[in-house]
Amino acid sequence: MSNTVWDYVVVGGGLAGSVVAARLLQLNPLLRILLVEAGPDASDDEGILYADSANLDGGTYDWKYQTVPQKHLGNRRIDLPCGKALGGGSVINYGAWIRGHRVDFDLWGKTVNDNRWTYEGLLPYMKMAENVASATVDSHEHGTDGPVHLQTSVSTSRAYPLRQAVLESWEEVGIQKLPFLDANAGIPLGVGEFYENRRQGRRQIAPVSFPLNGIAIMPNTIVAKILFKKKSAYSQGHVQACGIQLADGTEIHGKEVILSLGAIRTPQLLMLSGIGPANELAKHGIEVMLDAPHVGDNLSDHGRIGTMWKLNPSWSGSALGPGNEIFQQPQYRWGLPLDFVVTTGIQNKAGLAEAIEADEGVAPDPATHPLLNQDRAFNEHLIMYTDGGNGSAITFVLVNLLPTSRGKLTMSTSDINDPPLIDPNYNSTEVDKFVMREGLRLQIKLAGSKFATMGRDILGGELGIPGFEGTLTSASTDEYLNSRVAAGLISSYHPMGTAAMGKVVDADLKVNGVSGLRVVDASVFPSAITGHPQVALYAMALQAAEIIHNQELKSAN
Repeated sequence: MSNTVWDYVVVGGGLAGSVVAARLLQLNPLLRILLVEAGPDASDDEGILYADSANLDGGTYDWKYQTVPQKHLGNRRIDLPCGKALGGGSVINYGAWIRGHRVDFDLWGKTVNDNRWTYEGLLPYMKMAENVASATVDSHEHGTDGPVHLQTSVSTSRAYPLRQAVLESWEEVGIQKLPFLDANAGIPLGVGEFYENRRQGRRQIAPVSFPLNGIAIMPNTIVAKILFKKKSAYSQGHVQACGIQLADGTEIHGKEVILSLGAIRTPQLLMLSGIGPANELAKHGIEVMLDAPHVGDNLSDHGRIGTMWKLNPSWSGSALGPGNEIFQQPQYRWGLPLDFVVTTGIQNKAGLAEAIEADEGVAPDPATHPLLNQDRAFNEHLIMYTDGGNGSAITFVLVNLLPTSRGKLTMSTSDINDPPLIDPNYNSTEVDKFVMREGLRLQIKLAGSKFATMGRDILGGELGIPGFEGTLTSASTDEYLNSRVAAGLISSYHPMGTAAMGKVVDADLKVNGVSGLRVVDASVFPSAITGHPQVALYAMALQAAEIIHNQELKSAN
């Protein structure tokens, strides 16, 4: 390995790293590509393939990160699982295939003044990845012959008893069905089928969907830093990457280095290599190769909260539980126990405007403010037919898809083996607090009032949380809802933005001020994607490979 000068050294064999490496070799089979991954190859581990696996977050293939104490969440440390294996997050995630709203991608493209990163610019690559086996989807929006197979509860014959009641209840509280029940057609506001990237229940791991045949792979290998050929004074703003140094001191050289370690480890490796805020590097005695003040900034994540609602006795067989015979059929372990994903905006624009003013100090202009001048996806709702126990309750999940809170990632030490300091700064804005309250109130209207079938006939109230006084009802005050969120919010495991495009990398994914170094992972998202990031990551990695390939051809000519 160390005696070869590789065309591309890909650091991080997670979802994006596996896909960009595989696609680069497809485009040019003569390339010498080395893929270095800190974790093992988990592709043959049968224990992680199905949705009921107990070896996902917190398991064998998880970095097991925790945040620093979150001051807006009662100083709790929040678990932040990240995949540590070939395939990264695709090894331990829960399989939700949810693109998000086209507005997010269009804002991304506008931020960097490049249409390749708009929704229409990324759509061909979303379609290239996916295989939707349905005759009712819009062919403009979906791919039907890609390597990543998608399923729903309907396509896998999982007939959940509450399906129709849930659908009717959403309509009763004003949330309409999407055309074809398709939440992945660019505008997800409404009720859609929950898509999972599974094939007859089996997990779709990225390097299995995009095989790495012909690529040299170094698993179980930690990269300590990036190597540079030469260094100018950082004030002159240019350095050149020429390879990597492993934790054991081995040096590996390449014509180009591609970082795909994710939103946590990519900025950490950049800083440990001397690319980052000069004052932060100086704290740890690291030589400044390039003063890049935005490395580690702009950290965001989708916070979520779960609540449980008890089933009335006549509906006790409607949730996953040891005595419920329907769920003993084998297909019910093929996916998560739910039918729909529901995405909602904010109807109370006046309340949202007040929250924006509280955060920004001035009253927003409804005609120009991006949170007010167009429909946005703010909240995601999932109703899961399980309580994790005896089947006497069901679980509602609320996800803040469009957080305005921003945090920061910094180094804890100058040792790559020590995790960085992760501060997503959850729930720090009035907008985020308002959005979560609005989401909870909508769920209370559906589940805890007479407005909908679920609240009238099927559910008997919210169970509350141990040690916390009270339950969610239509009379819950702002203060009570805020306290419930502060006590119960956790991560959706979607960190992003810490090497943002337009700040740290350019529209070609090149690190600003550095030759021979790119970043291809969720750290480059300049703003929050209101979906589950794996769809955007597949599309980004596929487009990144074409960008790199086309530039290679241009330089050769």
